[in-house]
Amino acid sequence: MKKQLTGNIKLLKAKRMRALDERAINEIGIPGAVLMEEAGRGAVRLIVESGWLKIFDDAILLFAGKGNNGGDAFVVARVLLLAAFINLGGEVVELLDDECWLQLKPELRSQKLIVDGLLGTGLKSAVRGLYAEIIAAINEFSGPVLALDIPSGLDADTGLPLGDAVRADATATFGFGKPGLFVTPGDEYAGRVEIVDIGIPQKWAAEEEGAIQLLTTDFCRGLLPETAISASIHKGRRGHLLTFAGGPGKSGAGLLTAGSALHCGCGLSTLALPQSLAKSLEGRNPALMLEALPEVETGQVRVPEPVEIETICAGKSALAIGPGLGLHDTACRLTETLLKNSDLPVVLDADALTLLARNPEILPPKRSSTILTPHPGEMARLLQCDTKAVQSRRLDAARELALNLGVYVVLKGAGTVIAAPDGALTINSSGNTLLATAGSGDLLTGMIGSFLAQGLEPLAAAQAGVFLHGLLADRLLVSGLSRGVTVLELEQALPKTLSFLAGSG
Repeated sequence: MKKQLTGNIKLLKAKRMRALDERAINEIGIPGAVLMEEAGRGAVRLIVESGWLKIFDDAILLFAGKGNNGGDAFVVARVLLLAAFINLGGEVVELLDDECWLQLKPELRSQKLIVDGLLGTGLKSAVRGLYAEIIAAINEFSGPVLALDIPSGLDADTGLPLGDAVRADATATFGFGKPGLFVTPGDEYAGRVEIVDIGIPQKWAAEEEGAIQLLTTDFCRGLLPETAISASIHKGRRGHLLTFAGGPGKSGAGLLTAGSALHCGCGLSTLALPQSLAKSLEGRNPALMLEALPEVETGQVRVPEPVEIETICAGKSALAIGPGLGLHDTACRLTETLLKNSDLPVVLDADALTLLARNPEILPPKRSSTILTPHPGEMARLLQCDTKAVQSRRLDAARELALNLGVYVVLKGAGTVIAAPDGALTINSSGNTLLATAGSGDLLTGMIGSFLAQGLEPLAAAQAGVFLHGLLADRLLVSGLSRGVTVLELEQALPKTLSFLAGSG
C-alpha cells in the first residue's frame, strides 16, 4: 500500500529542479555537498522507517553512477556505516567493464537491500550496454530496492522507461517531487514515493511557472465547499445538479451519476432521461428527481427547443452529460442544444465525449466552464491519435486538448492528469486498481458535477472530485477489500470518505 503524501506538494520537471539546485548554491550559499548530504540522510531515514534492515550488519549493495545520483549513494553508504565507508569495512568495486560486472553479479543473491543510485534525472536517451545489464539484474533481485531521486532508466518528466528502468519498492526523491514518479507507468516503477527535504525553500517551487500541483489530502481538504458544514444551510443552497444520462440498457449509468452527486454533498439532483425509462425508474432512488423527456421513438428523446432547455435548467446549478446517453443522432443534437443554450457549468463524459470527437462543432468556443473527463481511449479519439500515443505523453496530451478547446480536461487513469485552459497541470496521488470496475467513471462524473453545483470553480471541482474518487478506493483497500469490489461499494463509501477528507470522520 502506497503512503498518502501530505502538504501542498508541487512537482518540478528535471530541468527546473536542477535550476533550483543551482539557485540554492548561489543565492543561499548552501554547498552542493550539503544538499547531497541531506539527500543521503533522508534516504537512510526511509530505509530505517521501512524496516528493511533487521540487523545493522545486513548486507547492502549500493549502485553508484558517475553523477550526483552516485554521490547520494555514497552518502547513504557512509551514514549507514556511521563513519568513513572504507575504514568500517565497506567495499568499493569499480564496474569498469563486463568482466567486473560478471564477478559482482553473484553477490546480489546474498544482499538484503539494493540501493539504486546509477542514473539520475538528467537521462534522456535509452539505457544500453552495462547499465542495461545492471538494471535487468536489479529487477530480478528478490529483496527490496530503494531508488535515489528517480529509478534508474526512468524519464523524470514523462514517467516513461528509457529502454528499461529499475522497478523500485520505494523512491526517495530529493527537494521536490518529479512528475514522472506519479503518472503511469512511472508510478509502477517508483513504488512508494518519499519526498526528502534537502533545504531548498519550498516556496520556490510555488513560484515556478511550470510547477505541477500534486493532489493530496491536505490540499483537497481546502477545496471542499463551505456550504457542507454550515449549520444554517438548507438543500436549496447546496446546489442542484441536472444530469442527462442513461438510455435503453444503460439506465444504471444515469442513476450512478445523479445518485453520487447527492452522496457528494449536493442538495438536489435531477436525472433527465427518456420518458419510458423515467417511468420504469420511478422510486429506484427516492432521493432523486426525474425529468421525463418526450420521445420521438422508443428510447430516443425529442430534442428540446431552446426555450424548453431554459425551463428545464431553471433553478439548476450545473449539468452532467454523457454516461449511457447513446451515440445516435438525437443524443448528439441534445448535447449540442444543451451546450449552446445553457451557461451552466458542465461536465462531459462517456458518450458525450465520443459525440464531441465525431462532431467538434457541438462545443461552443470559449466555453471555459466545461470539464471533459476522458479515459485514454476517448482521449485518443478527441486528439485523433491512438491510445498508445496518449499514454506515452499523458501530461502533454491533456494540456494540448485543454488549450485547443479552452476547457478543463481530466485524463483518467493511474495518476489522473487535470489540465486547465491556461495550460496549468495537476496530477492525482490517490487511487488504485479497485477503481477499474464498471460504473466507476459514471460515479466520478456525478462527483465532479456535484462540486460544480455546490459552487466550486471548474478546476477545484475537478481536483476535489478526482482525489475523493481515488480516496474511496484507497480506504477500501486499507479496510481489507482487495478484489470483488463493485461501483456500489464505492458509492456507499462516499459519505464516510467525504467526512474523512473534510476532517470530521
